[in-house]
Amino acid sequence: MSSGLKRGESVVKSEAARGENAPHAFGVENPDLEQSPFTGMTRQHWLDAAQNLTEGVFQHVGGMDEPIVLPKQSEITYPQADDPQWRYQAAEFEGLARSFMAAAPLINEDPSLECNGINLRDYYHSMILKASDPSSPRYWGRITDFTKEHGRQNYQHTVEGGALVISLMHTREQIWDRYTPDEKQRVADLISDYAHNLTIAANWRLFNILMLTFLKINGFPIDERALEDHLQNIASSYAGDGWYIDDTNFDFYNPWGFHFYIPIWCKWYGYEHEPELAAIFEQRNRDFIENWPRFFARDGKQLMWGRSLIYRFAASTAFGAHFLMKDPVLDPGFARKIASGNMLQFLTREELYVNGLPCLGYYGPFEPLVQFYSCAASPFWMAKIFVALSLPKDSPFWTAQENEGFWPELGDRSESVELPCPGLQITNHGSTGTTELRTGRSYLHDPYYNQLQFNPHFPLETEGPEGANPANYSVRHFESGEDFRIPLNVAFNKLEDGVLYRQMNTQPLGLGDPNKGGINLGSERIDLADIIIPGGVIRVDRIRVPYRNELQLGHFALPHLDGKAADVKKVGNGLVATIEDGRTLALVPVLGWDTVKSATHRNLNPEADESTVLYAERIREKDYSGMDVLVMVLLHRLDGGEWTEEELNPVKSLEIIPWTSSGVACGVKLALKDGHNYLIDHGHVDGRRII
Repeated sequence: MSSGLKRGESVVKSEAARGENAPHAFGVENPDLEQSPFTGMTRQHWLDAAQNLTEGVFQHVGGMDEPIVLPKQSEITYPQADDPQWRYQAAEFEGLARSFMAAAPLINEDPSLECNGINLRDYYHSMILKASDPSSPRYWGRITDFTKEHGRQNYQHTVEGGALVISLMHTREQIWDRYTPDEKQRVADLISDYAHNLTIAANWRLFNILMLTFLKINGFPIDERALEDHLQNIASSYAGDGWYIDDTNFDFYNPWGFHFYIPIWCKWYGYEHEPELAAIFEQRNRDFIENWPRFFARDGKQLMWGRSLIYRFAASTAFGAHFLMKDPVLDPGFARKIASGNMLQFLTREELYVNGLPCLGYYGPFEPLVQFYSCAASPFWMAKIFVALSLPKDSPFWTAQENEGFWPELGDRSESVELPCPGLQITNHGSTGTTELRTGRSYLHDPYYNQLQFNPHFPLETEGPEGANPANYSVRHFESGEDFRIPLNVAFNKLEDGVLYRQMNTQPLGLGDPNKGGINLGSERIDLADIIIPGGVIRVDRIRVPYRNELQLGHFALPHLDGKAADVKKVGNGLVATIEDGRTLALVPVLGWDTVKSATHRNLNPEADESTVLYAERIREKDYSGMDVLVMVLLHRLDGGEWTEEELNPVKSLEIIPWTSSGVACGVKLALKDGHNYLIDHGHVDGRRII
């Protein structure tokens, strides 16, 4: 009995399947600027984008009997040479299930459509049958059997089973209904094995919910108690303000996970059979989607935030999924405009494609974003966005004229929305057309979670031991001999009188094991206070790092486009840097910093091999030299223009309050030239800190 692609085995491919004729960057042909005045994208252009991605996949499939096994791009990804057989089977499954999400709307639109001479409908119809046949070399295997051989653990098949049933439902007439009863039973038996086995007690439960629901509505028996358990636990992971917590994180798994699978479940089953729960889910979806447009720049660019960033414009999946709900509340023209712009952010870039496929990276290949649970097909999670193509052609999502939502009314103002439950503050800067996110609940020592702020026009770098880490503090403790490191986590404290209060834990690694005579350096904190101003922020931060250290604060990184370094110049006591596309940064110290500098980084930036970071530095050579208050102005712009003297120096006066009314040290009275006044009081932060 054969069991799929073996370790070390490769599928022989035809010349056409090796990528020589791979598609290049997607372009919007014949844009409809009446219906879509900002992106030119209509429903047909979305189909064109799905076809462009699908053609890239089928360049690597030489015939009807070949699986979708895409060329390996990174040594980090699975399957590894010594992996068990099930990992190879999972890679085949992932290739089919994720590409199916792009191919499904194409099959519905034109069942005769071919890619690389292969009829898409017939291919997926046939390959799913082969994959469910234990006697076939394309068999995906059963989790029950994997568990007997390798033990009770989480298997990738659970994830891909969730994607498979969605596409089977979307192509029901073209594929599922064409199976005989015996064939349906065979496929259902395999899905049932995946649906009823071990899952991760976080977003993975959603995969089991969709698989179990698929089986139930198609007349196959399921463990009803298991489905109830998954639904209860998913519903209980709700944190508020429209956000679910995914294990310990808030991130893009909300728009491309919770607010994708849950609307599908409501439409398939919930509205008709569990209306009370469906109503709860719908209200939460409304609370989420009303603010989700604010997380994108005016042109639709997305934040680079959290894990699995190789999924890219899957961040816009929630927009189309929202219109599966009974009573959508989001402006459909605004929703489509953001989603189309987000898609074009990536698909139009030539560097995105390796072997005709979306690469493992962000704009181009970028190893720091590649995670062990990915394979070459993993970026096709982005194809979730095409759930919008399951909406009727006369859906408002497709018929409404594109618009810019709240942006025109914003003018040159900056406006913030605070979401205390997930600890998020999102700011839209009308003067620059960009967005900044400040997070307050990050457990992870990870630059993609615990930056000071995230901005879609300034993609993040990975952490570097030499310091000058962008959009963050970096600390080096002289005693421990450590490299520079960013803080361990970020905690939310409060939103008060226009100030966001957070806290960073910068605890050092220490000097040996305290239980064996080593030194326990204890806890350290940086108490953060963010004051939003047009095109930037004023930081008023209290430093509680008592031991000898070197502390740095970095601005965003500027990539060296076409190898050309940023133009850095001194302006007053600060620095301004500009790159050729007009992105410009200013870093202006107000209080407490020793010096400002710029650094060149190599192989840390997702846009270029080299980058420039502006940063400030403060060195303390003595232990216990007192708390410090550090004040900094951080500005950005996208038009290459210059700031006025008043914009670079917005602080009119500043007074340190030795002891505040709350009884804590180092408060600050701050008066700005625009007439705003602030009292910074970090009182009781350690008692309020929420991670």
